[in-house]
Amino acid sequence: MKSLKVALVYKSRSGIIERDRRAIGWWSYPVPEFEWEFIPARGLVETREYRAYDLIFHEDTASAGSYMRSKASDPPIVYLDIDSTLSEQHYQDRMQFARQAELVLIDHDRLERFRACGKSVRRLNYCVNDHIFKPQEKTLDVVYHCSAGESRGLPGGRKRNELRAFLGNYAKIAYLSLRTGAVGLEEYAANMGSTKVVVNWPRTALNRPHRIFDALACRAAMLTGPIPTVDGDDLIFGKHYLNFDSTEELVIGLKMLLDGAWEGCADAGYELVMKRHTWSARAQELRLILREELGL
Repeated sequence: MKSLKVALVYKSRSGIIERDRRAIGWWSYPVPEFEWEFIPARGLVETREYRAYDLIFHEDTASAGSYMRSKASDPPIVYLDIDSTLSEQHYQDRMQFARQAELVLIDHDRLERFRACGKSVRRLNYCVNDHIFKPQEKTLDVVYHCSAGESRGLPGGRKRNELRAFLGNYAKIAYLSLRTGAVGLEEYAANMGSTKVVVNWPRTALNRPHRIFDALACRAAMLTGPIPTVDGDDLIFGKHYLNFDSTEELVIGLKMLLDGAWEGCADAGYELVMKRHTWSARAQELRLILREELGL
């Protein structure tokens, strides 16, 4: 199977870290299945500009970029949806954009929500940049790095802020080491790798955050608010992660994990991610999907 040349269109606001040290796993380090060039998303583009490539892979954006097909033989457009579970507007915007593509790939949303776009729809689960997210010496008890965005009206923002305040108070009472707050990628990855337990709260009931897999790749136990079951994730409650609905359940979970149960959960999660959810593994899966759906 030959290596495909990909025009990888990404959110231009993500900046240099997103291009050269990607926090997300897709397209994060070289693999034999693909060669790619990072291209910032922009306004209306004619597909003839991409004739040097085998395909156009457009990462999740709602409004940045649209395409005008110059010839039927121009490279096909593949669209990856990530954020459609954050709100109804997020979903509608991405549904509209998906109609431009020949193939729509869905991270964790329900596939049936996109089949109305009339295009081929396939699952492409999140994968980890395991060159950045990896186990380190466990010097921390708990890490909580859920961004809030309450002042900007982002879903789940208030709950995330409340949990941050609660964890800060509880860590003092229980004499736990805690890292929290907004930090850069390097510090975020270091904290994830150095902790025993990662606490997470999804923004919505439909949302399965990437942080789940980041934590497991770092061999940390995941204690999360309720997350949806996503086909292909292969996450098993009680084995790869625990969840909580309230601060009372959060305390119970923390006590159980930090009393020693964290290691079994962390080991199981790490094994799963290394087997199924690295970029290396996902690239092989994506290559097969492209052959089946587009004949590439």
